[in-house]
Amino acid sequence: MNQLPFASLQKPSLVWLWVAALCSLALCLTGFYLESWPLALSPLLLAGAWLAVYDFSILYYVMFFTLPICLEIEFGSLSSDIPAEPLMLSLLMATVIYYLSKGKKNLVYFKHPFVQFILFQFIWYVVVFIYSTVPLISLKYILAKTWYIAAFLVATFIVVTDVKKFKLAFWCVFYPLLFTIGWTMIRHAMHGFSFESSNHMPAPFYRNHVDYACIVSIFFPLLFVAASWYKPGDLKRILLNVSKLIFLAAIFFSYTRTCWLAVGVALGAYYVFKWRLIKPVLLGCGVGLVIVVAYLSYENRYLSYAPDFKKTIYHSNLSDHLESTQTLNDVSSAERLYRWVAAAEMVKVKPLTGFGQGGFVANYRHYAVSLFTTYVSRNFEHSTVHNYLLFMMVEQGLPGLLLFIAFIAYVLIAGQRIYLQTTDKTEKNIVLGLLVAFVVILFDNTLSDLIEAVKVGPFFYWIIALLIIQDVRNRQRTKSIQEA
Repeated sequence: MNQLPFASLQKPSLVWLWVAALCSLALCLTGFYLESWPLALSPLLLAGAWLAVYDFSILYYVMFFTLPICLEIEFGSLSSDIPAEPLMLSLLMATVIYYLSKGKKNLVYFKHPFVQFILFQFIWYVVVFIYSTVPLISLKYILAKTWYIAAFLVATFIVVTDVKKFKLAFWCVFYPLLFTIGWTMIRHAMHGFSFESSNHMPAPFYRNHVDYACIVSIFFPLLFVAASWYKPGDLKRILLNVSKLIFLAAIFFSYTRTCWLAVGVALGAYYVFKWRLIKPVLLGCGVGLVIVVAYLSYENRYLSYAPDFKKTIYHSNLSDHLESTQTLNDVSSAERLYRWVAAAEMVKVKPLTGFGQGGFVANYRHYAVSLFTTYVSRNFEHSTVHNYLLFMMVEQGLPGLLLFIAFIAYVLIAGQRIYLQTTDKTEKNIVLGLLVAFVVILFDNTLSDLIEAVKVGPFFYWIIALLIIQDVRNRQRTKSIQEA
């Protein structure tokens, strides 16, 4: 891959570089003044195109740096996360250019079963799109999925070729994420860390406290991995150890119950992989899920959990909120039940192809059971099912759900094998940290559906890419030893 020759630039080249920078600044300012987002963002796309030709590893790391600090901006009925999504689009172009010019280089990764699963899923996305009830939104979903996969899966195959480059990617996320935690905690402190104000404190970097807490909880296990890279007393190790406490505080004061539990789940996942227990744990989770669904479905037993509309309110006090959670009388839990019941009814109507990507929000009110209605059922945020499995089943049908479940089970089982086969201590720790973070992503999505969100989805595909790289590396080493 070509490297950017900044060091060897002659004076005329530097002049043109400054001219390009000033023109880009002028375009940005003009675009903001005229309130024209395409004009304001055009320099970013041009810079991305230039980097795509010369050295898109810079583009890759810049994209990671922007993930925690990107802002959601609406364009009519659609929205985009700026500048992260334009950078992903640039990386999509970059990977296409790379493989067209480099031919068969790095194609070994595409033969991996993980990639084949993702390919089957993508084919099903297209099938679902044909039958979608909201084709424009479904098309945007497929396009976003395309540049997610290109930027965090395919580009990772090309850029993150060793541990050193993984470390660089880690630090590119860590520093801006720590900044957003500091921003949120300082603002929250000014409100006395009140439960009532917690949902708005992560703005403008996060839509709500759930998005914020999820990315913090996902990245938390990697702090332990990173700390092991440095000797005791090293400034970076001290920073990482202090950050463990900061991240825990951030998770606690986010008041996101799922992410509180995710910390304990992360600890449990650590020992599951260490003790080779992933298969029985997955079997137990599957059996448990079947039992719960059967119990609630039998003679419509789920109707007995309908909330009392007058008592199901938003509690501004944390202790009242936790107490009402136990009886499903807090508005958050009750609203989830409202949407889950609607989702179950939707599945009965279109079990094969679903309603299409984005189809839940557009259709679920027609299938909701009024008995479960809450004060927030108007859903001004246009949020979805709040359970990723139901989300998949409603929008992509039973085949989409089964593909996803099979894929996740295979990643976890193969991930344990990759961990056990990795001999290098540093690489082994990284694999274990990635697997724990992956489990946190899955757990966070039991009460949310954030794999499509820019703050969570990228890490889903990034972790898969890194596991593939390590698996290929392990096989190549084994082959070299056998040939020797």
